[in-house]
Amino acid sequence: MLDLHPLNDAFAAFGAYQAAEQERRRRRLDCACDALSDCAASWQTLREKVQQQEPTALVAGLREAPDRTYDAPERPTPVTAVASDGSQIYPDRHVEPTCYLLNVSRVAFQYGTLEAPVLDAEPHFEYEGALTEHFDAEHGRVDDEIVSARRDEKELEALRDASRRAHRDDRPLVALADGTLIRWMIRGMKDRDLEEELIGRYAALLEDFRAERLPLASYISMPGNTDVVNLLRLHLLDGDAEHAEEDPLAGLLDRWLFAETLAVGERTATFTSASRIQTRYAEADRICYFYTRVPDGRTGAGEIARVEVPRWVADDEALLDRVHALVASECEKGDGYPMILSEAHERAVIRAQEKERFYQRVERAMQERGLPPLRRSRKAQSKRRPAV
Repeated sequence: MLDLHPLNDAFAAFGAYQAAEQERRRRRLDCACDALSDCAASWQTLREKVQQQEPTALVAGLREAPDRTYDAPERPTPVTAVASDGSQIYPDRHVEPTCYLLNVSRVAFQYGTLEAPVLDAEPHFEYEGALTEHFDAEHGRVDDEIVSARRDEKELEALRDASRRAHRDDRPLVALADGTLIRWMIRGMKDRDLEEELIGRYAALLEDFRAERLPLASYISMPGNTDVVNLLRLHLLDGDAEHAEEDPLAGLLDRWLFAETLAVGERTATFTSASRIQTRYAEADRICYFYTRVPDGRTGAGEIARVEVPRWVADDEALLDRVHALVASECEKGDGYPMILSEAHERAVIRAQEKERFYQRVERAMQERGLPPLRRSRKAQSKRRPAV
């Protein structure tokens, strides 16, 4: 049982700290906004400087003046919107034998028509026998990172397949994923061969979208990126940010900066990602992104979101406008978050009672073969039957 009364003084101190921190952030944001305007006139020079210096921090690549903003175009009608999402039951170290489940949804809306939507999900049951190469003998199970990477791959595969089926020759389409298109979580695995295999398979899926002209985008809610702030820091410190005694933009996030500059529905200029993870991506599939203040159907002004697209989409003004328009329209209908992604999440999510049913079905499959039931640790058993 949690007793919060002993923390009364700590909560008071927290409030005072946050008040002071907000004042510091306000000063730094004013500085960042000034820098954004100041570097716009000479943005090509700044781009060259970044390319020459190759900074260790991730710095936004410039394709146009960084202070440019664009109104949301009107969403085309009819239009096809497709989305996917996934969830998982990770391998449980308190349960043997090792196995896990992925559940991946497919959602397609044919706006402006009478066609029925697609709303379904497909489960994928995987276990040690199918992953012998990647079984972690030290921990006795498949690593969560591998499971997450497999889920992301399945999500993009489902999005591609659903887009193929939903596409109509006379109708524009946008395929919308949840989260980043950059495989951050793959780097750092102990198995470098596996890293390369997973990134290669993901890159091949991106190539499919391009080859079939299926415009792909991803939506990141409440992004924690600092790429644009890092760019402005280099501008302010004349490229010597790593040796500066004082950081004028310390602690700022990109979304806080653009909350100061974007009106509802607007988007920023499009930037390129400097992530080295993308070296396995084809040049045309490397990731670009913009920030947008999405509309909220209830309050009017929603969050600052980051929208990522492959470069071939960013290079096509009509496709980029289509992505922007669809994201704005979906967020207005979805109270500040894309409605189609909410539907995809609802189809994919695995709830607690469903997890329990999964393990019951696994146990039954073993018993049907005359095998003993699942082996659970004493800790796992104790959580299943409260002591009092």
